[in-house]
Amino acid sequence: MRLQLTKSAVACLGRSVLAGLGLWGAAAHGLTISPVLVELSSARRVASITITNPGDRPLSFQTQVRGWSQPNGTDVYADTTQLFVAPPIAEIAAGGSQIFRVTTRNRPSADEQAYRLIFEDVSEVFASSVPTGETSISIRVNHDLPVFLAAAGTLRLQSRLGPCANATTLPATTGCVRLDNEGSRYLRVKSLTLESGNWRKDFNVATRVLAGAWREWTFEQPTQLTGSLRVRAETSDGPVTFEWPIPPR
Repeated sequence: MRLQLTKSAVACLGRSVLAGLGLWGAAAHGLTISPVLVELSSARRVASITITNPGDRPLSFQTQVRGWSQPNGTDVYADTTQLFVAPPIAEIAAGGSQIFRVTTRNRPSADEQAYRLIFEDVSEVFASSVPTGETSISIRVNHDLPVFLAAAGTLRLQSRLGPCANATTLPATTGCVRLDNEGSRYLRVKSLTLESGNWRKDFNVATRVLAGAWREWTFEQPTQLTGSLRVRAETSDGPVTFEWPIPPR
């Protein structure tokens, strides 16, 4: 029997668990990609990505591109013809490397434009010998990179933190915090902390809020909280803080 696992499934199982299940990995390449974030601008219309294959078997990758937006606080991906990658598909020899060049036909606008570049593993599956009764497993891992086209003009960095628009209509035990990115560049949120008296809640967030977009986080809020709720977000543009009175319940 031959199985295929997604990247997330591999991360959840781990090497030790796979070994314990008697699954023998057939495609653990350990390749490297540089850079893992692509930034284009009016001054830099073309960027290069290098994929290096240190393994002993050739690897093949096919590229896909998606437009990336965040309406209503969620990630949405759509087909686009505005981002180009050359070559669109390539085989990388064992011990070799391949340069992919990325560009866009779009011109910078008032806000940064965002895309996702996906390298899909379409490598040939090689038969491998495994002990009788064991299972051979072929793992294909797709690599998903963010691509940004910088906004035209002067860079604006502006973010706003506060309660969600529907915060007063939520149940007494549910709170909601919203971060709006009103700047012209994406904002990377590293952590979010809420405090009131002796109560504290930490969110280990690792997300990006695109230019002109927003994110919300809900949490269980003890009904006995009174006074003010202090919120602090650590972002790529520095800390953002806000404090507001806890409404009576």
